[in-house]
Amino acid sequence: MKRIYEELKTCLHVYWQATGIGLLLLDESGAAIDYFGNPNDYCDLIHQNQEQFLRCIKVHKMLGPEAEKMGDCYFYGCHGNMMHFSIALVDQGKYVGSVVAGPIMADYPSAASLDEVIRNCEVPSGCRSLFLSAMQNIQVVEPERMYYLGELLYHLVNHLLSGEDLQIIHRHRDKRRQQELIGEAIHDLKIRNADEQDELRRRETMRSMQERQEQDLSDMIEEGRLEEAQDILNDILGGIYFSSGNTDLIKLRINELITVLTRRMIQNGADADRVHDLVAEFQKQSAESRDVEELSFGLSQLLPRLIDMLQDESIQELSEPVRRSLEYIHRNYRSQITLEQAAFYAAASPTHYSRLFNADMKVGFSVYVNRLRVEKAKELLRETTMTLSEISQSVGFSNQQYFSKVFKSETGSTPGQYRRMQDGS
Repeated sequence: MKRIYEELKTCLHVYWQATGIGLLLLDESGAAIDYFGNPNDYCDLIHQNQEQFLRCIKVHKMLGPEAEKMGDCYFYGCHGNMMHFSIALVDQGKYVGSVVAGPIMADYPSAASLDEVIRNCEVPSGCRSLFLSAMQNIQVVEPERMYYLGELLYHLVNHLLSGEDLQIIHRHRDKRRQQELIGEAIHDLKIRNADEQDELRRRETMRSMQERQEQDLSDMIEEGRLEEAQDILNDILGGIYFSSGNTDLIKLRINELITVLTRRMIQNGADADRVHDLVAEFQKQSAESRDVEELSFGLSQLLPRLIDMLQDESIQELSEPVRRSLEYIHRNYRSQITLEQAAFYAAASPTHYSRLFNADMKVGFSVYVNRLRVEKAKELLRETTMTLSEISQSVGFSNQQYFSKVFKSETGSTPGQYRRMQDGS
């Protein structure tokens, strides 16, 4: 902490002056190093009892490391019915202390709850009026503002950390937030499956849903849409956690997911050797790990690398309007997109855009869009049990008859024939 101590003191002083919230700086053992704020009569009255003082110290000491594990601002209540929030300090990868903000109140207490605090903190009955007066000097902060006060302190403190230490904090934070999202996905699945009594039917529904999610994830990776890809991945992981009973089975299901993504990436033009090297690195970590949360986070960290790889492979000498429009086309091919819409997105006139597109892509706009839809349809035919009608709609064809006509024109076989050939039948 010595390296950042002087600048940290300045930052904490500024925070206190700006917000009016007191700050306590603790070392790694939980001992107080410094305090920034006005005298706190409320806590002083409680701390007249040595046992209560030690109780406060124990809470703050214990929750500093918890903030470090979370990589975030840790909000908690104390036995004095006050709110605090803690930010961990990390130096060279080690926990070296924390900053504790508070006390603050989320709301004014009732007379009954005040009496309970007085009993709980063993405040002498003769000090009740002093205790009430001291409480009135403590800020009442509504929950939303409390959150942003925590975020402000988080960023103020963490900008002092080294790049490596900041990466550690951000990794902890992102990992925890991913687990929260996976937890929400599991909760939704439990509600959705609560009324399904037929186990076989429930499993079929889950499998069909996962197939669609895998296809959506593959699409988002191909289109470079990282945020949407992360959301879909968390939903898939929630399904894997929900339907798999132990760590080994979860690891197996995650590796099955990686296999599906690998195959689709190579089919979409990624360099096979680069993809296999990247996946082999992840699978090696997977084999050595028993921590499912770490494995899930590692998979989420793999997504931007897969996206970068696909984009590297697809770099071409394209004009700027065409490059912009391809992003629009790949995002909206499921809809009835027109050349005029793509030209508008590319900031070009339809006539000029059509000439540019033909010159760059060596095919016309409609042919390119239909070929893209056929490639997406081929993936669904190989990887899912969706009906031909569902696939036709899913990839943007106006009707199944036209879908079959275009598909046969591009592949030489009907969608049904293509599926049977892939199945080996």
